[in-house]
Amino acid sequence: MLGVMFASTRPWTAATTAVVTALALAGLYLAVVGTSTGQNVDHELMRWISAAFGVENPVEGALGRYQLPMLAVGGVVVAAVVASRRSKTVAVSAALVLFGTVASAYVLKALLDRPSFGIGPMLNSFPSNTVAVVAALAVVLVGSAARPYRSLAVLLAASAGFVVSVLVVAQQWHRPGDVLGAWLVAVLAAAVVRVGQAAWAWTSDVEGSLTGGQTAAHRG
Repeated sequence: MLGVMFASTRPWTAATTAVVTALALAGLYLAVVGTSTGQNVDHELMRWISAAFGVENPVEGALGRYQLPMLAVGGVVVAAVVASRRSKTVAVSAALVLFGTVASAYVLKALLDRPSFGIGPMLNSFPSNTVAVVAALAVVLVGSAARPYRSLAVLLAASAGFVVSVLVVAQQWHRPGDVLGAWLVAVLAAAVVRVGQAAWAWTSDVEGSLTGGQTAAHRG
């Protein structure tokens, strides 16, 4: 669905995706953050993954050293792809998905509570802000790519997303649940934007029919 999110995904499909993703996000939070069992499983998974990389405590690691340059390069690539489409709809949709994902992740992380069960750090880390930025760029890249290049976009997005997702857990920045939560936020943002597109188009059509086929001036 993401590959055509900014163009031809059916509104009802996007709406269904939004609802399902929102429920999944809420369920994930309740399961891995809101229960002692969930916190323990999530924490132990992080420790198991980090141990595979020889990490015992949180470290800066490669991601800490190169995070900003990597995000800058990713941003430039995505901006170039969006610009190549020469479409106002694609550009606006991309901006909304990016802003919506990042803003939502920051707000959720600040507002959500992490009950104290004596497992790991007390501060809430759900969802991961770092992964949210990468996930947003990945979704925008795939959603904005022209059809002939969509497979390449999926490959690049999946590869970069996988590497960053694994590294934040391996370096003990985040638990696996935080990572999955960030990806769900990005998918939810993309689905909501598509629903908004459909609603905007529908209101434009209605106004056009009411004005004898002329769209209201403020629609541009």
